[in-house]
Amino acid sequence: MKKLRAGIIGCGGRGAAHALGYSLAEGVELTACADTHLPALERVASHFGIARTYTDYRQMLARERLDVVSIALWPALHCEAVMACLDAPVPPRLINAEKPMAPSFGESRHMHEACERAGVMLTFSHQRRFGPAFVLARDLLKSGTVGGLRHLEAYCSNLFDWGTHWFDMMLFCNDDQPVDWVMGQVDCAEERLVFGVPVDTAGLAYLKWQNGVTGLLVTGASPGGGCQNRIVGETGVIEVTWKGVRVLHEGHPWETPAVTGSDLAGGDTSRYILDAIDCLRSGRESILCSRNALRATELIFATHESARRRQKVLLPLEIEDAPLLDLIDRGEIIIPDWPAFLTEEEEEAGFELLFNGRDDLAGWEKRGATGDWRVVRGLIQCGGAAGSALRTRAEFADFVLCMSWRQRTNRGRSAVRLRTSAGDAESANGIEVTLADDRGDPPSLETTGAINGVVAPTASAVRGASSWNELEIVCRRQEVRVSVNGEEISRCDLSRMGRPAGSGDAGHIELVDCGHPTDFRDLRIRCLEPDQ
Repeated sequence: MKKLRAGIIGCGGRGAAHALGYSLAEGVELTACADTHLPALERVASHFGIARTYTDYRQMLARERLDVVSIALWPALHCEAVMACLDAPVPPRLINAEKPMAPSFGESRHMHEACERAGVMLTFSHQRRFGPAFVLARDLLKSGTVGGLRHLEAYCSNLFDWGTHWFDMMLFCNDDQPVDWVMGQVDCAEERLVFGVPVDTAGLAYLKWQNGVTGLLVTGASPGGGCQNRIVGETGVIEVTWKGVRVLHEGHPWETPAVTGSDLAGGDTSRYILDAIDCLRSGRESILCSRNALRATELIFATHESARRRQKVLLPLEIEDAPLLDLIDRGEIIIPDWPAFLTEEEEEAGFELLFNGRDDLAGWEKRGATGDWRVVRGLIQCGGAAGSALRTRAEFADFVLCMSWRQRTNRGRSAVRLRTSAGDAESANGIEVTLADDRGDPPSLETTGAINGVVAPTASAVRGASSWNELEIVCRRQEVRVSVNGEEISRCDLSRMGRPAGSGDAGHIELVDCGHPTDFRDLRIRCLEPDQ
């Protein structure tokens, strides 16, 4: 049997999970991998013994004549990468991509249709179809344990990222039957991003299949007991919870059947990859095929479209854009400004606000000629012009500085400087602490929490995928301590480091633009007295 040549585009956590699946597949050679982020690229290549690495996946596709490609990028990059695979001199026969499909319904449909025309198998990682608990729940339903299927429910944080899994689980339980219509509503109480895409903070989707089954997906809240999915039959209920599966059926109390499944490195994702390889060899259509993924994706955008139209939406869905983003852009969904305030405890502890939440940026000044610093919805944003900074007009010596930050793009970087002296932003004097979207990277002089590039953090505590991160920096005389998300990860004795410029005296605090859009909020400071 000729070995299949596999390549990975995107070597973060999900790319590594795909690589593990290929490493378990008989007759598959992990030939090459590509990522612009060198630490991730080198880590995956080393761990899985991949000989050829690329920082440009188009070069990999042009040179390697791959049979199988995994795409583990942020959703906004999926369509471009899929089309690049199809345009390769020798297109792969199988593309396994991460979910969600894309930020718009048009891009999602375009990928599916283009691969169908090209005769290329395209799958998306709705791997919970291989999860033992979900398989058990579906098997119990099909065996008649709760009678015929009547209704499906699911609960999760948002429609786009988690909702794509739970809509897919509904379709899985209802044999991928076509949905007749969708009615929905969404709310955005704050600008919440997942993989750079704005998502709802609360939502409802009510749907009806052509076979009469109804469904309800609720976001932003979870019922008691940790229920994720609920199957309602004629004579009982099956629930999948965080602890497993439980069943209530006629004449019986709640029962918790054992969830069994062979142990496999990589779990559901490896099962997905192994099944996709088998589908390629046998010609069988994968249950994670793009046709099924598009059905789940259609329900996401149909819910958003129902909110836009303020009425029930009949399927199939005939739109190209992203209705939620359109509603936000046109101001029909108004995201309130993030409030700048101190808690009662913070006031009692002596904290003061460094940022008032208004667009006047009172108390701050821009440094550097090219910087694009502004206030949007109560957040300080830098536009991605490397070399600029936003500096406090006041100077501080010993203090506790707290704030939250997030990167708006994959693998973004920024920094905070302390005790800086007068001068241009490019002079980079003072004590600099690195902030980056580097979840999963081993601690180094380049990762979040590194101080002046000479003290590495002891751990990686950052949250990725556009999540907010909490930062606390304690600067007391010659000591600097950095905590991220409640975990102290760096400590520096400046007197033992040759005292970086400005390390011993009062100075300004700067937010630094390192070339990637970044948001900051909840900036507050507590000045320390010499004896504190």
